[in-house]
Amino acid sequence: MIQKVINITKDIDSDDVVELSWFDMQKPNLSAVSNSGVEFMIKVKFTHLHENDILVCEDGHTMQVKRSDDEVYEIILDNSLDFARVAYEVGNRHQPVCIEENKITVLNDISLSDIIENCEKDENTIVSKIKKYFKPNGKAHHVH
Repeated sequence: MIQKVINITKDIDSDDVVELSWFDMQKPNLSAVSNSGVEFMIKVKFTHLHENDILVCEDGHTMQVKRSDDEVYEIILDNSLDFARVAYEVGNRHQPVCIEENKITVLNDISLSDIIENCEKDENTIVSKIKKYFKPNGKAHHVH
C-alpha cells in the first residue's frame, strides 16, 4: 500500500531511510520507495526536500531523507572562451550547473546531449561521466 507523507520535520528518530537524487529532491510531487521497501508519495508545499528531513507518513512510519549520488558530467575546458560558451549553452537550457575554475559539472540529462557530444569531440576538453554528489551553484532550477 502506498503511504502518504503528511508532515516533514527534523530532529526526530526515524524508522527508515530514503535515498533521493538532487533532481528528485527538487520535485514538488514525488513518489518513491524507501530502503525498507515502503512506497510513498509526497506533495511538498513552498519548498523542496533537504538532506536529513524526516518524512512522516499517515500511518506514523518515518523516513530520513539522504542524498544519493547523481550521474553527472564533469567538463574541464582549457580556455576561457570555450568555458564561457559551454556555460552559456547549459544555462540557456535552464539546467542546474556547478561552475568551478576550468570545470563545469552538469546532471546527465538528455537535453544536454548535443553539448556533451561537442565537448567530447574537442581534443582540448576533458569530459568525464561519473557518479557523485551534485551541488549546483546558486538557486538552480528556480521558478520564474
